[in-house]
Amino acid sequence: MTSLIANDTLVAAEDSLIAHIRRHAELISQAGNRIPDDWKYESSFHMLLALSRRFTPAPHHEGMIGMPEGACYSNSAQYAHDHQDQGLVYAEGFALTAEDGCYVPHAWTVRRDGTLLDPTWDDDPGRAYIGIPVADSSLWPFDGRGIVHDFHRNLPLLRDGLPENALADLGRPLSTDAPH
Repeated sequence: MTSLIANDTLVAAEDSLIAHIRRHAELISQAGNRIPDDWKYESSFHMLLALSRRFTPAPHHEGMIGMPEGACYSNSAQYAHDHQDQGLVYAEGFALTAEDGCYVPHAWTVRRDGTLLDPTWDDDPGRAYIGIPVADSSLWPFDGRGIVHDFHRNLPLLRDGLPENALADLGRPLSTDAPH
């Protein structure tokens, strides 16, 4: 029964995060700014809604020490790189913090089974993560500027979309109607 409650709580937190992203996408669409017709996405929020997945946090392994706060993009890129032999990939999007319920641009790593390992934050319960799992390590932001949240990296992705085979098929669909 406890895991069912925990799962319902996680899904509710994820749904809240998706609603936050959707609200931003709607505001951008309502603003009336025109993008060229041949662009793939109107904004990073639209791209997140199209490509993101839900991720279930997994406990850190014993002895894992958190990497520097405020450097989640480079932390996650480096951690995924250092553990590629274990199938880790970089992911980026938004997280809902447990402490104060804030929606925060964030990055993390994803295991082969689709569970999330956050090398920057501890693994306290109550966090939710929605984002894009990136299989192509040439896109990983080792310089700490992010992919989705950095203008210079994001602009070509909004225009052209992600390169073929850049996405990892990990995590759960955004729709809760789909099988978990």
